[in-house]
Amino acid sequence: MTLQPHIRRTLVQATLIAAGITLSIAAGAQTYVTFTGAVHMPDQELHAVRMTVSDGSETMDVMLGRHGSYSFHIPVNERVVLTLESPGHITKEVEIDTHGVPEANGLFARNVRVAFDLELERQPDDVLLCYAGPVGRISFQGSEGRIVPMIQMKEQAVTAGMPRMQATASR
Repeated sequence: MTLQPHIRRTLVQATLIAAGITLSIAAGAQTYVTFTGAVHMPDQELHAVRMTVSDGSETMDVMLGRHGSYSFHIPVNERVVLTLESPGHITKEVEIDTHGVPEANGLFARNVRVAFDLELERQPDDVLLCYAGPVGRISFQGSEGRIVPMIQMKEQAVTAGMPRMQATASR
């Protein structure tokens, strides 16, 4: 089967454009660290949960799946705070530091995956509680030519805030 010259020319142009787009994407690829896991709640029902990742100037909302599963990507050489909050539950924060992850160039730039689950505790009815700081920290360390994620849970005191206002009935 022989193609007409104008069809052959169009196919060659389309191939060159596709190759150019692929090369430009590959050249601009950035290494990311992928975080996956699930959010667990005490009563096994997933209530309205808001998960955000912030570097102090920009904030990204993380979508949760039906059963609390999540996945998000952070570029290397970033420090962010993951915040997990839900009405009636104590808010948690986790510090994430992706410094130490080597840059990977090219099409296969996403090279590090970290999986961890989070659990929210119920807020007591009579008092508002909060953690004194982040409950954990994730960082990376090189070991024998491999990058190893270090997940450190921090012991945090739960501090009492102001008591909730009680509605009193007057006669």
